[in-house]
Amino acid sequence: MIRDTSNQEITRALDDRKDMQNVNEGTDFNRAKLMFWPIVGGVTLFFGYFDGIKGAFVGFLYGVAGGLFLLHERSRCNKK
Repeated sequence: MIRDTSNQEITRALDDRKDMQNVNEGTDFNRAKLMFWPIVGGVTLFFGYFDGIKGAFVGFLYGVAGGLFLLHERSRCNKK
């Protein structure tokens, strides 16, 4: 008899979603979320001050990369 495996995929997806919610509930991660936009804005202004609009664009990209790195480092799934 053929076994129905579609239900297993649904429950696996729900379990993964629950695990992600647990990862995003830490206090360090919440602090990092608060600091994301100030980091992006600060780096953008710093680069823009020295090189104008082109520097501001590059600074924005570096700020986003730095903010995402901070979020990655503060997430609970990264800790062993």
